[in-house]
Amino acid sequence: RRLGARLHSAATEGEGTQNYLCATQAAGVLLGLAVTAAWPSGWWVDPAIGLAVAGIAVWQGIRAWRGED
Repeated sequence: RRLGARLHSAATEGEGTQNYLCATQAAGVLLGLAVTAAWPSGWWVDPAIGLAVAGIAVWQGIRAWRGED
């Protein structure tokens, strides 16, 4: 994302944002699996993390639609 900003390339910046979202999603899945493995009653943590990541993705999509950096 920083490289896209330095190059003044909106497409490269958008790809960087997408990479951040993918990394967040992967970390969320790993955290959800770890919590469920350690605490079987914590089954609800994984869907909660998924909703949080979805909310972040929607927020980023709205910002991109408006043309914000």
